[in-house]
Amino acid sequence: MSSSLSVILAQQFGLPGFRVGQETAIRHILNGQDTLVVMPTGSGKSLVYQFCALQLPGTTLVVSPLIALMKDQVDSLQRRGIPATFINSTISKDQQARRIEQLVSGEIKLVYIAPERLANPGFRAALRNATISLLAVDEAHCISQWGHDFRPDYLNLGTVRDEIGRPITAALTATATSVVQQDICDQLHLNDPARVVTGFARPNLVFHCRYAPDTQTKMSALRKVMGAVKGTGIIYVGTRRDAEELSAILEAEFHVASYVYHGGLEKSQRTHIQDMFLKAPNAIMIATNAFGMGVDRPDVRFVVHYNMPGSMEAYYQEAGRAGRDGKLAQAMLLYAPQDRNLQEWFIENDAPSQNELNNLYKSLAGKAEDHFARLQPDEVGQLAGLYETKLRVGLNQLERHRIIKRVYEGTQGYQVNDLGEGTLKAIQKEVQERRVFKRQQLDKMVMFCETTDRCRQKMLLEHFGDSSEVTHKPCCDFHIREARGEPHPVFPKAGNKVKSASTDGERSNSVSESEVLFKRGLAVREVSMQRGLVTTTIYQHAAQLILDGRLQVRMLVEESMEIEIRAAITQVGSTERLAPIKGILPEHIDYGHIRCVVAAITREQKPM
Repeated sequence: MSSSLSVILAQQFGLPGFRVGQETAIRHILNGQDTLVVMPTGSGKSLVYQFCALQLPGTTLVVSPLIALMKDQVDSLQRRGIPATFINSTISKDQQARRIEQLVSGEIKLVYIAPERLANPGFRAALRNATISLLAVDEAHCISQWGHDFRPDYLNLGTVRDEIGRPITAALTATATSVVQQDICDQLHLNDPARVVTGFARPNLVFHCRYAPDTQTKMSALRKVMGAVKGTGIIYVGTRRDAEELSAILEAEFHVASYVYHGGLEKSQRTHIQDMFLKAPNAIMIATNAFGMGVDRPDVRFVVHYNMPGSMEAYYQEAGRAGRDGKLAQAMLLYAPQDRNLQEWFIENDAPSQNELNNLYKSLAGKAEDHFARLQPDEVGQLAGLYETKLRVGLNQLERHRIIKRVYEGTQGYQVNDLGEGTLKAIQKEVQERRVFKRQQLDKMVMFCETTDRCRQKMLLEHFGDSSEVTHKPCCDFHIREARGEPHPVFPKAGNKVKSASTDGERSNSVSESEVLFKRGLAVREVSMQRGLVTTTIYQHAAQLILDGRLQVRMLVEESMEIEIRAAITQVGSTERLAPIKGILPEHIDYGHIRCVVAAITREQKPM
């Protein structure tokens, strides 16, 4: 059978041989066994279900959150003469209907869909009339609430699988601990599944962690990376504002084109930016964690985490986007203990509170006639005052507890049932359990950052339950220091008083030095030159001084310029993001000017 599989591989896919784990997984699936496949990024997981689809009768249904990747894979399959298509929101209703007809009639071998389509009763009815021989669940870790990228829409998969006769199922992911692996199997209702776990080692990646307690230190480390490592890179940041401001700094200093990607952009903007990044030589992407899943650019030479991510899984998946071509690549994590505060905020705001959930329900019930609310999701969000993440999670919580049901047939809206106090408490209990788990994951991430006397790649392997030895060295900063005979640096621990002395104290001294020069009448550029710091850092000092009341905004921003900036802020209606403000201002007004005026406004609004 092995030789025949290799012949098919060469004939259908033009490949000389299987990669590690591919043939084993294919054998299990073709023998009719549900299979969990855990293979590193870039190891060829998609080939597993594509190959099996050609050998099995009927249609293979591929569930993936990666709409951009769907088109790429379908185009590639069609060029090989393989009947494949996708059904998602990027095509018209007529096109969707036509492709669903082809699915039911068996004309298509592979059909790609996004998980939210499984909430559509009409589509589920079509699936029951189709011959689905294989269900392939890509990015399967998204189904687990214990994973780093939980997607509520994935929770429909187990029920839908039962409805369509429990076809052979392949669940595929690059990052899943043993807990997440078991949860994937449970959520999908898999029957005694085979597990193909090929290991998590990335021999061509070198992992570094550098203590960078403030912006100045982070920028210094980032300059060193960009100066030493040439080529395409990804810089992950914690917030949208950081992404936009860092892009402006790098373009000014390095004269390189950089792309900014975050969840606040329109879907069409995100798609365009991603496409540009994939095509441009030596491109630099500055992004929040909204970017990267399914991005297939093999020549990324470095990934820098400007802020600490929330878990080892998230870090490994994001860092693993470097070096997919097998060539040497660098992964640099810039660790500031206070970055934990941002991750704690994300954990506390990952789901609506009990009051917010109750208000969400009342928003729906208040618009319901005969228990039906004719509303679109964005209308519900406006009524309930919830932003996208909390809205999506809250609606899913109510739906899972059968309080509401999304209706797609005819008029779209929500069937609304009665809500009991017990249900609210049950949902909040689930939320709190998940938050406890996520804090434990965050603790492990902090420990990884603060450990300087162990191999980092070994720590990552152990986290995922991989007991194999690391044979490729140097694979991290520990081995590099060891080879050079350098001591292990001591990182002040998160929560340790040393942190305040080394970060807040040093930063306070630096800000005070800038204050002295400002009060001598020096301009920002003059202070920058005298102190040997970039103007962005000096503007940050100025903003802090204005916020503290130690400097007047008019010393840095002309009156006419301040008036323009305040008018732009009023027009935008928020200071949360500076890019929209900058976008409606003249070119000569930069982010530093805006930041100073924002600081002045913030001080004005402080209670006396």
